[in-house]
Amino acid sequence: MFLAAIMAQLSPVDGAPVVIVGRIFYIEGDLLRYIPEEKDWVTVVRDAPFGAADVLFSGSRGMAELIVPNGTWFRIGNSTQIQFIKLEDDLTETDVALGVSRLYNKSSHAIIKATCPFGYVIANPGTVVDFYVGDNSVEVAAVKGNVSFVHSSTMTKYDVAAGSPSILADQQQVSSGDETVDSDWDRWNTSRENFWASRVGGSSAEYLPPVLQDEAYDLDVNGRWELVFYEGRRCWFWRPTVVQSGWSPFTIGRWAEWYGDQTWIPAEPFGYITHHYGNWVLVGGYWYWAPPVEIVRAGLPLLDIGFSWYPGRVCWIHTGAHIGWVPLAPRETYYSRRYWRGRQAEVVNEGRSPRINIRNYAYAGRAIVVKKNDFYRVNDYRNIRLTNINRTAVINKYQAAAIVDDTVINRYTKIRDRFNYTSAKTNEKPHNNVINRIKQNEAGMHEGSKEKAADLQEQVKAIPNGRFSREARIKAPIITNYIVPIKEVNRPRSEIMLQQREIKTRGKPNRHDQTDQTVERETPKDRGQAERDVNKSRKPEKPDSAAKKITPIEKRREKPGIQEKRPADKQKEYIQPEKGLKKYREPKPPEKAQPEKIKNVKPPDRAGEKLKETKPADRYRESRTPDKRVEQQGAQKTWERRIEKPGEQRQVEQKTENPNKQSPSGKDQEKQVERKQPEQDKVKRRE
Repeated sequence: MFLAAIMAQLSPVDGAPVVIVGRIFYIEGDLLRYIPEEKDWVTVVRDAPFGAADVLFSGSRGMAELIVPNGTWFRIGNSTQIQFIKLEDDLTETDVALGVSRLYNKSSHAIIKATCPFGYVIANPGTVVDFYVGDNSVEVAAVKGNVSFVHSSTMTKYDVAAGSPSILADQQQVSSGDETVDSDWDRWNTSRENFWASRVGGSSAEYLPPVLQDEAYDLDVNGRWELVFYEGRRCWFWRPTVVQSGWSPFTIGRWAEWYGDQTWIPAEPFGYITHHYGNWVLVGGYWYWAPPVEIVRAGLPLLDIGFSWYPGRVCWIHTGAHIGWVPLAPRETYYSRRYWRGRQAEVVNEGRSPRINIRNYAYAGRAIVVKKNDFYRVNDYRNIRLTNINRTAVINKYQAAAIVDDTVINRYTKIRDRFNYTSAKTNEKPHNNVINRIKQNEAGMHEGSKEKAADLQEQVKAIPNGRFSREARIKAPIITNYIVPIKEVNRPRSEIMLQQREIKTRGKPNRHDQTDQTVERETPKDRGQAERDVNKSRKPEKPDSAAKKITPIEKRREKPGIQEKRPADKQKEYIQPEKGLKKYREPKPPEKAQPEKIKNVKPPDRAGEKLKETKPADRYRESRTPDKRVEQQGAQKTWERRIEKPGEQRQVEQKTENPNKQSPSGKDQEKQVERKQPEQDKVKRRE
C-alpha cells in the first residue's frame, strides 16, 4: 500500500532531482516540525506534507503515522525525534535521535535505513521492526521478518528475527535482549492496522490510480461520481456532497510555506487527495474533481491530465491590502520555486518572474480574496473572504503573480507565521539540546551522498557478523523527555530538571522471569478478567463459627504455585498481621496448651474409626519439607486473624510458636504418640 502520498519522478528533460513527498496521515497529541530558517518549532497537523531534511518531534503525549509513497511507513511514539535524510524510490533513510518508532516496509523493492547514535537498522521489503532509542542504549526488536543492525563503533552486523531475542547496544558493546515489545505501543499499532483493514475496497477505487486506491473510502463517504460533459466529451468526475451551497476548493484549510512554495493544508476529510492530485473543474455551477490518470484505460472515460503531486494548483493575485488565489484549470500552467513533476509545471528562477495575464485564466471570477493580515492567521477562509469578487473586478483591480514573494506581500521573508500549519499555539517545545543531532545530520546531507539501495545492501553483506558479549550488562534504553515549557527552551541544560523514564514501560515479561505461565500480550480485557479472578478467589471474612471449619491441613493442601501467583499487595496482606498475633500469644503459657492437645489424641489402634479431629500424624504427612512448612505458615495467617475464642487461640499459639523448627516425619510422630499413651494411662489411674 502506498496511499495518498506522491513521488515526483525525475524529469528526463531538465534533469531535475527526484522529489518524494510523504504525508502525515494521523496525529494524536502534539507533533512539531523544525523550521531551520527560524531555528524554531511549529505545530503540525494531519495531512501536512513532509520530505527529505524535515525533522519532526512528537509531544509528551504525541503519536503519529507517517507515510512515504515508496511503500515505507513510520509510526512514532511520544517524545520521539525523527529526521528524514533521504526519500527516494528505492531507499528511505531516516534518523531516530531518541524515542520509539515502528518501521513498516510494505514496499516490494525499497529498503529502510534507520540510523541512531549507536548504529543503524536495515529493513528489507516485508519486514516490521521496533526501534527503541534511548540516551544510553538502543534496542532493536523484529516484529515481522528478519532485520539487520550494524553497530557503528565496532562495525559489526547482528541479525534479529521476529520471535527471537532483541538486540541491546550502547556505544561500546552489543548484547542480546529479550523478546518483548511494549504492550501499549504494540496495541496502538494494531489499532492503526485495523483501521486500514477496514478501509479496503470502495467503488471509487476503479477511477483512481493504484497508488491512490486506498483513498477510495474518503471519496465514497463524502461525494459521488458523475458522468459530466466537459471539453466536448463525457468524463467521470467526482463531486463532494457534504459541503455547503456555494462551496469552492481551496477555502477550508490554510496556506503554509513548505519547500519554498505555498502549500495547501486541507481541513476536510477528502482534502488531501483532491487538492494535491488531479484538478478541479467548474461545470454547471458545481466544482468537480478530475482524478489523475497514470494509464489511460479503455472503456473508462477520464480526463487525461497526467499523474503528479502539487503543493496547490492556483495562481496568485494581489492589490494593496489584499491577496487572492484562483484555482487553475487542467491545461493552465502552475508556477513554483521548486520543480514538481507535471505537464503544466514551471519553475520560477530568482529575480525572473514571468508575466501573467489574468484574463487568460478560466476561473478568474472564482478567486478567493482575503486581507493580507489574515492570510497566515486562520484555518478557514470561508468567513473572511471578500464577497464582491467577480471576473471584472479581478481583471481591473488586481495584479497577477506567479509566486508569493516580497512583491506580493511587503517584507514577506520576515513573516514568521508563513510556516504555521495551524492557528493553534503550543505551550511546550523541544529543548535546544536536540538541535545538535539535527545539525550533525544536516552536515552529512550537504556532503551529497549518492548511496543507492543496491549499493547499501552490498555494503551490509560485506560487514562481518558480530558476537554477543556474555559479560555485557547493558541497561534498557532510558529516554529523556526534552519537551519543556517555551520559556525554558533556551535555558542551559544544567539549570532545568528533565524527566527520564524507561521506554518499554509495559513490556511482556522476560523469559527468565516466567514460571509456569505462557507470556502473551496483555490487553485491557485480559487485565480486567485477571482482576475479576482475583476478586473471586478472595473469600470474605466469616464469623467465628465459619472460621472453625478452616483447618491448617486444608491450607497445607494448596499447591505451591498458587501462592506465587497472588499479587504482591495480597502477599503483604498475609504478612502484616504477624505483629498482632504475637500480642495474643504472649499471655498464653505454652505448658498449659500441651495437656489439651494430648488429651484429644486417639491411640494408633483406633485409627480406622472416624475421628472428630484430624490426627497430628496425618497433618504432618501433608508437609514433610521445610519449604512447605514456611508456605503453610503464610497461609495460616488469615485463618489466625479470625480466631477469637481462648481455646482456639491457645491452639494457634502452639502451631505458630516455633515456625522455624523442623516438623517430625509421620513415623516419628506415631512413635511419640505410642510413648505418651502409657503416661496418659498412669495419670488416669492416679486420678
